[in-house]
Amino acid sequence: MKQLRILFGVYVCLLFCMACNKDEEVFLVTDRADAYISDLQLYTVDNRNVVVGLDINDETGVITAEVKNGVNMAHLKPRCSLAPEATVTPKMGVWTDFSSPVEYIVISGNREVTKKYVINIVEQE
Repeated sequence: MKQLRILFGVYVCLLFCMACNKDEEVFLVTDRADAYISDLQLYTVDNRNVVVGLDINDETGVITAEVKNGVNMAHLKPRCSLAPEATVTPKMGVWTDFSSPVEYIVISGNREVTKKYVINIVEQE
């Protein structure tokens, strides 16, 4: 009987260990094939959007955002609007260094279409 309890305990432990292994993100796969960024905001530490001008070139994948003078480009939090059900990698909404161009990949809802974007930040003249 004691061996049965030990075996049952090991089984329960293994079950919990396997159930808790959720390192990967799970995305719903849909039939949408659109992969684009339609808007971009850049927030400072005090949660102000500092974008004063934005040019999104879907053909070249280059996004140029003009920000207010004096903004610390090495510490901005990006947020964007994507095609419905698309995802972006690396994640937005985290502090990012935009003192040099940053590359993002948009993945369509059906996970078959990808689009690379390079975001360049320039100070307002």
